[in-house]
Amino acid sequence: MSDNDKRLADEQWCHRAETANLLALSIAQIHMSLTEGDNSINTLTDSFQKLAGFCAQVESLTQSEQSQDYTRVSELASNMSVQVTNAIVAFQFYDRLCQRLEHVTTSLNGLADLLKDDAQLTKAKGWQELRETIRKQYTMQAEHEMFELIMSGHAPEEALIQYKQKLLESQESDDIELF
Repeated sequence: MSDNDKRLADEQWCHRAETANLLALSIAQIHMSLTEGDNSINTLTDSFQKLAGFCAQVESLTQSEQSQDYTRVSELASNMSVQVTNAIVAFQFYDRLCQRLEHVTTSLNGLADLLKDDAQLTKAKGWQELRETIRKQYTMQAEHEMFELIMSGHAPEEALIQYKQKLLESQESDDIELF
């Protein structure tokens, strides 16, 4: 590459465009991970639902009293059914993960758009609108609290410590957050 080509490339380089490209790459990686994760979770959920159906069939078969150990089989099937149900409920973590990652991609898209727009880049209104868009997409109380902490200047590590403490407290009190 000649010196003239290097100079021209340096003049055409823009940190905002580069930042927007890197944000777009992050968004694509998140979406790719979500798609792959969706496929795996859908397979697991389907398998567990079929297992729960099998358990119900075994329980109904034991009602006929044709099996010598029908009581024990019925108990085992009932226990399996409970465990499968618990596993299906535990998969709800993935739904929360998907929601959060979708919020991240929306935020990154908004930030990339703002960085590309010279007219909005230095105006507070564009940044305030982005913040409000981000705030409105949150459905879980923990997300709102994290947003408020970060936007008020707390370090991410500090906000995460507070989040983990509240999570621990809610687990101890068996609180369930619906979203």
